[in-house]
Amino acid sequence: MKHALFLCVCMFVVRCSGQSTVEQQEVVSVKATILRRALMELRATPDDRVAQIRYLEAFPKTYKEYRWFFDLGQPLYDGHVYVDPISALAKNHERTVGNILVNLSKDAHYEADAPSYLQEATCRYAGEHTKTFLTLLNQLPRDRQNNLITFLADVENHRAYPEYQIVIDHLKVLGEDMLAKKFELARSKREKQPHD
Repeated sequence: MKHALFLCVCMFVVRCSGQSTVEQQEVVSVKATILRRALMELRATPDDRVAQIRYLEAFPKTYKEYRWFFDLGQPLYDGHVYVDPISALAKNHERTVGNILVNLSKDAHYEADAPSYLQEATCRYAGEHTKTFLTLLNQLPRDRQNNLITFLADVENHRAYPEYQIVIDHLKVLGEDMLAKKFELARSKREKQPHD
């Protein structure tokens, strides 16, 4: 009897998890379609604030969702054409773009393709909008702050990554020497690691 009950519970769990995966894929597919349309609208009318807001609202808000959209084999594989517009939108939507990038990057880890585009966009944003970036970074718990800094530092060749040094320089100008030191230490630690 116990064995039969256990077997029924296992089958129920498998069935439910299967349904949630299918439902999850359907939701991602619908959201990907919305983002694709929002990008088309943004490209057609780049100065239209409504199109800009629509695009920002459609963009993934968590790193997990970001990966569902842009990873290999996902609906919007690669993501480069979707991440690039985010940087340009910071001109009119500085805080919103910062929220999106910091929220995504706080849980990110470096990999090629989509994560690297996120890394570049976040570092560029941090260098161009350092005060807002600093405010958003300081709102994160310490472990998420550290993960974001490590994520931004995780490149093979810092000589080809001047955006990172710009962030450090701007933090120092703002009197944020301790935080600048964290960025420097993360870079130093990454430079000592073997290149993949």
